[in-house]
Amino acid sequence: MDILITGAGGRIGSRLARLLSDDGHRVRALGLPGDPGLARLAESLPLAVFEGDLTDRSSLAQAVVGVDVICHLAAALTTHDVEDDAFVRANYNGTYHLLSAARDHAPAISRFVYASSDAVYWPALTNRPLYLPIDEAHPLLAGSVYGATKVGAEAMCAAFWRSYGIPYVVMRPTATADPHELVDPASPFGRRWFLHAAMARLEKTDKRSPSDDRLLNRLREADDGDDKLFVLTDPDGLSSMSMLTDPRDVARGMRAMIDAPEAVGEAFNIGPAAPHSEREFVIGLASRLDMEAVEIVHDAVRPSWYVSTAKARGVLGYRPEISVFDMLDEAVAG
Repeated sequence: MDILITGAGGRIGSRLARLLSDDGHRVRALGLPGDPGLARLAESLPLAVFEGDLTDRSSLAQAVVGVDVICHLAAALTTHDVEDDAFVRANYNGTYHLLSAARDHAPAISRFVYASSDAVYWPALTNRPLYLPIDEAHPLLAGSVYGATKVGAEAMCAAFWRSYGIPYVVMRPTATADPHELVDPASPFGRRWFLHAAMARLEKTDKRSPSDDRLLNRLREADDGDDKLFVLTDPDGLSSMSMLTDPRDVARGMRAMIDAPEAVGEAFNIGPAAPHSEREFVIGLASRLDMEAVEIVHDAVRPSWYVSTAKARGVLGYRPEISVFDMLDEAVAG
């Protein structure tokens, strides 16, 4: 099959391109002009590379002509500190433009796989899910513009299926990180547990909440000049439970959505085999990096957040293979 991957130079897209190429598919890769990830991918795989933007209808039209499947991963991400307008332009409007291009230029398209997010479930007011683990029946309560654009794009996929017969599947992955990002203080993930990185981020925040100010003060109290790791606990000493997914597992999940006939019109959570406690993770990271780890009591500990992948396991045969601790071992080994 001819399969187009948008965002092909990213964490998930690059892994998916390799899987599909190894399966014998003809892969088309769409990415932003000058994307170094796309360039590296093109050097190692026999790809048809298209440079373009989700807001540029002409570049999308060229990329989708005659394609059989589209795996739509390109998006504006919360980890990139972009403005809300960018989420609307890329995630909502961009998905509409891509679906329109598929309708007009890919008449034989058999599957449109859309990468949404578990942010569609997140309610800002309570800052916690209605129940755990979160399954696909959980209400969509997006509490951010980012999450709202994902909900809207999912609805747009459904509308194009009903109106124009483009079969779609929605993937809702949990937070996804390359292994090396877990040990890098400068990464969007590292600043969640490296003390100096967390302090620097809060100090640069223009509009800190009172809770942010209290956290910054606690971090400063723990700072003795040497960088260290930290885990937030509530007054009872409890840390949150969460999930981090390896992009290779997410790519395997997306690949499974291309062929399964029973997947059409459905949404699937994709994540690791099990959640982990933040304390367990930070202790594991500290032992691998030979760093000190401290516990910081805070009144606004990140709420526990993890999903059920039972539906993906049952319908798609999804079997995540890589735990967050496997990722740490790989990152430290280099």
